[in-house]
Amino acid sequence: MNRSELADRLRNHAARQDAKPAMETLRTFLATEFGDAASFGEVRTRQERIAQISVESHRRVLRALDAVIADPPMDGSLAHLVGWDGNWVLDDPSDAGALQFLREIADMLREIIADAGR
Repeated sequence: MNRSELADRLRNHAARQDAKPAMETLRTFLATEFGDAASFGEVRTRQERIAQISVESHRRVLRALDAVIADPPMDGSLAHLVGWDGNWVLDDPSDAGALQFLREIADMLREIIADAGR
C-alpha cells in the first residue's frame, strides 16, 4: 500500500467516525474510557497521553458532547448512557446528573485540546 492509499483509508475512516450519531460516539467513548476507570483523574491522564500524539479523537468526542449538551434527550437515556454504558456511578443518577457529568467531560477535553496546542 502506498502513502496515497493509506491517506485515503485514513480519511475514509475519519469520515465514517464523524458520521456516527452523537449518542453512539459518546456510548463508545464512555464504555472505552470510563467503563473500567477507577477515577476521573485516571481518564484525564490517559486522554492527556493520547493528546500528545493527536487530538482528533478528542475533537470528535467533544463535537458529540456539544451536540448532546445543546439538545439533551431527557427520557432516561443520558442516565443510562453514563450509568450503564459508562459504568459510572453518579451522586445524582438522573438525566440532569448525567448531563452535568457530560459537561465536566467536555470541559476536560477542551482543556486537554488547548494544552496540546501550546
